[in-house]
Amino acid sequence: MSTANAEDAHAPRSSSAFTRDDFAAVPYLRHNQSISLIHWTRVDGDWRYVTILGEYLHRDERYWYLRINGLNTRLDRTEWAIFS
Repeated sequence: MSTANAEDAHAPRSSSAFTRDDFAAVPYLRHNQSISLIHWTRVDGDWRYVTILGEYLHRDERYWYLRINGLNTRLDRTEWAIFS
C-alpha cells in the first residue's frame, strides 16, 4: 500500500458523478489476474490516496472481490476504483 499527497493527481469524482459505464464489464479483467485499486480520502483539506494490489476474483454492481495476501476480500466499488 502507498499513501501520497494527490496534488499532481486528479481528485476523485463524487459517487453521484458515476455513469452506467463506470459499472460496465471490463473485458480484460480475468479471474486471478493481479490488479491495483485506489481509494481517495480528504485529510486536512488535501486529497490523499491508498492503493492495494490483489488477485481479481470477480465483481458485481456493488463490490470488488479480491484475494489480498491469501485472504478473500470484498471492497465497495463506490469507494475503490481500478488503478493502473
